[in-house]
Amino acid sequence: MIQKMADYIGVSPQALIIGLVVFAVLFVIIYIKISIDEKKGVNSQEKAEIRKLIDQVVPDGSQYMAAYAHSKEVYGSRTMRREVYHYYAVGFRPDQTDHMWVIPIGVENGKIVYTQPARASADTLAFVSGNQYCIQLHFPNDKKNIWEINVDSSNTRMGKECQVNIQQPEEAEAFKTFAGAFLEQVNQTLGVNKKGRPVT
Repeated sequence: MIQKMADYIGVSPQALIIGLVVFAVLFVIIYIKISIDEKKGVNSQEKAEIRKLIDQVVPDGSQYMAAYAHSKEVYGSRTMRREVYHYYAVGFRPDQTDHMWVIPIGVENGKIVYTQPARASADTLAFVSGNQYCIQLHFPNDKKNIWEINVDSSNTRMGKECQVNIQQPEEAEAFKTFAGAFLEQVNQTLGVNKKGRPVT
């Protein structure tokens, strides 16, 4: 069987075996790393910093659930591709689905830094698209400025794609329910659908 696989791929049986062993070792190493990072993320410093940020920056922040969110934009063509990652701290209240707070964040020297927080509501948005798993906040007079909010239950350090260890299953589940209601309420108040078109 090894010989047939090697012939099919066009390598020697020894090279195929070495390749399979290397792949298996790498898989085990990555699996162990992710498992360790998941355990670290349950009560991680980064998770505590997100909570602290919402408490300090958002008015009555302690009344809001705090969660880490992220998104990725891909630019380029067939020959060149560029990925841009965005990170946010979000504050939301399941009992008040007319608004949420979004704070763009970054990680510098292992610490979370942030820029100007935004209160996302019918007063500040043109419309909201997406679904309960991922919402896009569209701002008036700026079609290119779209904040995509994904709140995942498990986040482990994987280079630029994710720079934090944060486990937030309760927050992620609560955000799914909140996001759907938020999308509907904001768009209904604005009189538009999920594509930003007026509802007649």
